[in-house]
Order: sequence, then C-alpha cells, then structure tokens
Amino acid sequence: MKWKQVFCALLSGLLVAGCSAPAGTSEEGDAVVVQIDADLNTMDRHIATDASSFIMQSMCFSGLTSLDDNGQPIAEIAKSWDVSEDGLVYTFHLDENAKWSDGTPVTANDFVYAWQRLADPETASEYAFILDTIHLKNAGSVKAGEMDLAELGVRAVDEYTLEVQLELPCEFLLGLLAFPSFFPLNQAFYEAHESTYAQSPEDMLYCGPYVMNDWEQGSEYTFVKNEDYFNTDEEAVDTVTFKFIQDTQSALLAYQQGDIDVVNLQSEQVDQYRDDDGFNERLTGYLWYLYVNFHDETMQNKNLRAAIAYGIDRETIAKEVLKDGSAAAEGIVPRDFAFSKEGKDFRDEAGVLIEYDPEVANEYYQKAKSELGHDITIELLFEDSEASKAVAENIQAELQDACTGLKVELNAKPKKTRLELMRTQGYQLGLTMWGPDYADPETFMDLFDIENNAGYGNPDYDALVKSADY
Repeated sequence: MKWKQVFCALLSGLLVAGCSAPAGTSEEGDAVVVQIDADLNTMDRHIATDASSFIMQSMCFSGLTSLDDNGQPIAEIAKSWDVSEDGLVYTFHLDENAKWSDGTPVTANDFVYAWQRLADPETASEYAFILDTIHLKNAGSVKAGEMDLAELGVRAVDEYTLEVQLELPCEFLLGLLAFPSFFPLNQAFYEAHESTYAQSPEDMLYCGPYVMNDWEQGSEYTFVKNEDYFNTDEEAVDTVTFKFIQDTQSALLAYQQGDIDVVNLQSEQVDQYRDDDGFNERLTGYLWYLYVNFHDETMQNKNLRAAIAYGIDRETIAKEVLKDGSAAAEGIVPRDFAFSKEGKDFRDEAGVLIEYDPEVANEYYQKAKSELGHDITIELLFEDSEASKAVAENIQAELQDACTGLKVELNAKPKKTRLELMRTQGYQLGLTMWGPDYADPETFMDLFDIENNAGYGNPDYDALVKSADY
C-alpha cells in the first residue's frame, strides 16, 4: 500500500532559525525570556500531545533518565539500572535524594502509578500508545480494558527499586524514558487535587530543575529554579519565562528592545539576520503533514486523496513559502533521522514515496468527481500561526490550480482548538506537525496504526510495523 493513499507528507527536517542573547541579559537580571509561537495546551503530561506542553513539563518534572547535549540517555532519578541478558527486564535503582516539592521522596510507586494512569482507558490518553512502543508487558490488554492495571509490566520492588518488564527488547528504551509521558506522579497529591490537577501552579507537585511560578494563559509562563532539586545545575539561570507571541515581527521587535532573549525567525527574517551575533540554526526533525479524517464520507474517496497527494508542490512550500531551511518530505520518515547499523539512511532504503504532478492530480480528481457525482469542496483545518497560515494558503492555491473544479476552504483555529477538533474528528483535512519522540522510524509509523483517531485502519500495515520489532 502506498502512503499517498493515507496522508500527504509535506516537509521534514524543519530547520528552526533564531536569535538569542547571552543568558541573563534581559532586564530581569539572571533570567531568560523565550518566545514561543504555539501556546501551552496543558501541564498534564498524560493529556499533552504538543511540543509547547512537553517542553514546559520537562522544565519542572524529571524522569528516570534525561538526555545529554548529544541526545544520549543519562541517569536522572534512576541513578543506575540493570538489564537482564534477554533485554526484557530493566531494574532501576532510584536516587533517594530525589524529592517532590512538598518534601516527600520520589518513589518507585510514583512511576508505577503514573504509568498505570497513562494506560488506564478512563484517562483516554492519546499518548498511551507509547507504552506499546517500548513493548511494555500487557500494555495492549490493559489499555483495552481486558486486564487489570496491576498487570501492567511495571512494579515497585521496594521504595527505591523499579522493575520494568518488556515483551520484546527495546533498544531506545532508556532515551524514551526521558519523555514526559513516563514521568512519575505522586498518587496522594493527584487524588487530593484530581478535579483541578495541573490547571494552576498550585495544583502540581514538582520534581524537576524548576517549579512553575506564574501561569498567564495565552500570554506567558514563568519557571523559577527549584531549590530542592536533587541534581542542581549551578550554571542554570534562576528564572525562565516563555512568552507567547505569534507575530514574528512583534517578537523580533521585543528581542531588539531587550525584552526577549530568544526569538524564532520566519522566512525572510532568516536571511536578514543570518550574519547577526546570536543567530543560530537547529535542525529539529519535525514533519509537516496533512492528516485525513477517514470518518468523513468525502475523504473516504481514494482518488480524492491521491489527487491531494499529487497536487502539492512541497519544494515550493519549503523554498519559497517557509524559507527557513525546511526540506521537502520524501516520505513519512525524514531524511537524516534514522540510520541502519551499517550507517544507511532509512530514507535511502525506503525510497521517495511522494511525487508532485498536477496533471496526474487532476486525473485523480476527475475520477473522484465522477464517483461522488459532483464537484468537491473540502475544508482544510490549520492553526492560526503565521507559518501554518502561509502553508495552508499555498496548499489551497496549488490544489485548486491543479484540480479543475476542486474548492478548498480554509479554517484557522488556535492550536488548542485545532487539536481538539482533530481528536474528535471535527474536520476533513488537517494541517499538523509531528515531532519525533525518539530516533527510530517507529515514532512516525505509529501515527497510522489501528488505534489512530483519524479512522484509518489497515491490518496489513500494522502487521508490517509490528514485524519490524522482531
């Protein structure tokens, strides 16, 4: 089965360009102010699905491991670990100095409780799939409600010893345990604050390098150094503030006035400030793609989906619309992301799966029109950031130019609303972005397994992905 039948990958290897002043140069003294162009969605790490939320959660919570500057796992709350010869049992020994912000110790049970909540069908976490990703024992059955939470493959051997049981070895387990979905949760605190948990700084317990000090929804979020953090970095600044500014010109002006220390640049700004002090580029590996709602009767038409796939010029979007170093996607897994043991790029082995051919796009569209009995109007949902708007408008123009009679209507929503509409199938075609959680193709492949909420299901595809685990 070809990917163009399922989704339309657009851009990969997103290159984030920005300007940054030296730490502590803002007017607040030993502080850093960082611009974000996507607002915080939630501080609940079992509900979050977006990058802004995960970044802020990582500021104030810690996991069993963390990642060093090269992205390699290092000890965090787990000071050491043992692995069985067959790679199926990990025994983590916790640092007894790790404490919650109320002074209570971080224990093995905090991890057990957190992972069980992630797997609990009542939580309905969209990230529960990540338990299957690491092949945690009984994860699938527990998530389906077929087994009790206590049968999930994680248990507290004693207060500071955690045992994790897998069904298959997972080479990237240690790195993935630095991801917020796997962070601990204090059961007593959560149950006492369940109705308001993670809705304000006072409704959370912290075990990371910072604590959340101020929460102004839609404006800014401030974190101050956690004086009780067991693994304190003396070089870390005392205060970090994330300031939500979507308009890049406004953000750049604030940077130039000294009100912001780190700002993201867009399109023409990249070339304009490339030679300035503080300019830097960072390849993120994010993928822009179009997510198809298979619950929608119109989008179920295979020829229409093929027309959309062929009708978008990804090179134009990368080079002329975004102009930020993004590259046209060749498939769902980006280039320069995952390599075989022999050092071969996954993209080279999988090949180029996506083509731009407006004539072919129109041929497929006319077939779709004939099958549906009329010209087609589809709605493209996207979030109201500058970059998303520019990409959406370009997609609209290209598809309408390529497919005679096709009409594309644009629907801009704030990111939180866009995510909710996509979660509840309140859309036809959604422009979205996915950031990899770990350096393996599976982090992209899992988007389209049988459990995805877009309604796409292919047992043959699922079997192929699963066979790669063996």
